[in-house]
Amino acid sequence: MSADSDGEGYEYPRLRPVEAFPADLQGRQVLCLRDPQQYCGGVVYLPTQTASILGLFDGQHSLLDIQAAFVRRFGTLLFREQLLDVVRSLDEHYLLDSPRFAAHRTAVEEGFRRARSRPASLAGKSYPVERDALRQQLDSYFVAADGPGTTPPTPAASRLAGLVVPHIDFARGGPCYAWGYREVEGAPTVDRWVILGTVHAPITRAFALTRKDFETPLGTVETDREFVDRLLATVGESYLEDEPAHRGEHSIEFQAVFLRHRIPENTPVRIVPILCGSFHRFVEERRSPFQDGEIEGFVAGLRDALATMGGHSMILASADLAHVGPRFGDSRPMTPGQLREVADADREMLAAVEAGDAEALFRAVARDGDRRRICGLPPIYAMLRILGGRQGRLLRYSLWPDPQGTVSFAALALYA
Repeated sequence: MSADSDGEGYEYPRLRPVEAFPADLQGRQVLCLRDPQQYCGGVVYLPTQTASILGLFDGQHSLLDIQAAFVRRFGTLLFREQLLDVVRSLDEHYLLDSPRFAAHRTAVEEGFRRARSRPASLAGKSYPVERDALRQQLDSYFVAADGPGTTPPTPAASRLAGLVVPHIDFARGGPCYAWGYREVEGAPTVDRWVILGTVHAPITRAFALTRKDFETPLGTVETDREFVDRLLATVGESYLEDEPAHRGEHSIEFQAVFLRHRIPENTPVRIVPILCGSFHRFVEERRSPFQDGEIEGFVAGLRDALATMGGHSMILASADLAHVGPRFGDSRPMTPGQLREVADADREMLAAVEAGDAEALFRAVARDGDRRRICGLPPIYAMLRILGGRQGRLLRYSLWPDPQGTVSFAALALYA
């Protein structure tokens, strides 16, 4: 069904799952909408008054219902044509669940499935597309004031089995990435990197695989297709159903870029890219993911593939930690005291990771209903389950202290 000039087809608008956060745009308060699935490539800005009714864009409220709610809230009329302008603009940017979006999504996903490799979707946006500029930027994080500098890898790096590193953008998290990748310099040669990435959009299964190589401005990072095929033979081809989630997801892309930068150019970089779905339902029910047959079956299949494929594999969890402040749903900006509480709770949680205890990690997040909105719980938990209790040490803890939207992250190594 298409929408005509009178708004037919828009009568019950439904907003797709989007990221929403406040911002100041040239002195004007706006709400920014961003599509985590990257079907809409940019950011859409709405005046805060208009944005306040977006909660009614749920497919259950008609345009008339929304107009009535606007009058009750603000005491002024919102004319139908004004409302339709908002609805049409959202649909033009593919932010509405509409026939137009459905056709666009199908075309995009079919194109992605046909492609042999995954393009570097954030090159030129989150990091330079020019090779030399990118290398210079990544190198700068090692010598930054809060980077590792001349600190060598730890003596235990020769037994490195797994690594937690951030997936926040390089501009904010670069030095913390550097602490993790400095430890890699002391590790033996790695035949494949099993990257457990956080997925920021809903997927139907607990994990999503792909056979596609990952392009970067520094060269292509190859996916170990033989390993992926071996894993799929055990867990089932259905784990390719959510493959399009890899298209716009940054959590594996950022690691592919950093790996290609730190490993010599004449040495292939092979990865196994795995996106990990949300644990929200387990946190709500205070029920361990260990009790879920699908998750345990996939973890067992991955362990089996690691054992049978041979070579030296490294597990890498691409994970951020807390997300607090108004940008993420809290009612007020974070105070310095609250940020100290966040850091204390993060460090207690990370102690469970250092101990290699997946269940203690889950309990640390679930006991308060994930009030800090830990972004990297699924990949870290999966890594601990795969590595079977191996212990480690925290290399670096960092917190980007924006009162409107603070994110914390860490570099942490686990050893054989």
